[in-house]
Amino acid sequence: MNTLPQLKDIFDKLRQGAYITHEQGPMHAAIAENYEGYRDYFEPLGLNLMRHPRDFFYFHTETAEGTPPAASLAPMAVFCFILIEAASNEGRPVEEYLLTERFTLTDLPHLKSDRYKAHMRAVDVDDEAGLRKLLKSMATKGWAEYNNDDSFRFLRPFHRLFDKCQEISEAAEREQREVLPSTPMIDPEMN
Repeated sequence: MNTLPQLKDIFDKLRQGAYITHEQGPMHAAIAENYEGYRDYFEPLGLNLMRHPRDFFYFHTETAEGTPPAASLAPMAVFCFILIEAASNEGRPVEEYLLTERFTLTDLPHLKSDRYKAHMRAVDVDDEAGLRKLLKSMATKGWAEYNNDDSFRFLRPFHRLFDKCQEISEAAEREQREVLPSTPMIDPEMN
């Protein structure tokens, strides 16, 4: 008989692709107190319980590494890169800004310049309704908390996307190329 507290609730949450953060109180506390026990329990099932350095938990499967990313990730990555670039251009400390501020849809830079609009259109986000849908999708993934007044804030699991964007930015810098090119790429099939 397994004595891991809240095992069923924890498993149900994680198998849906969700994260367990401080907001889940007792579930988070149970895993934090006995991470190795939960990790060892899930391992024979082919599930790797991960503890992010920012103190949240999620399942990571080896097969996920070889599969193409979900179509929803490209718009989220472009959204994130635009926020990172805009914050950097304003001289803000990017990580602190993104992970501590509360944002409103109307104040976002994504639809305020032709360049950013072009990048958003490239991932099929054309207007505020598209941004709203994207933010709600990020909330569903557990990366943001979205409110009906079109305000939102990023949650701890957003660090996974943020970390990946930082890796891509660093690689682009090493290769001396831009992450968000100044002019949108032209699809040769469209000519």
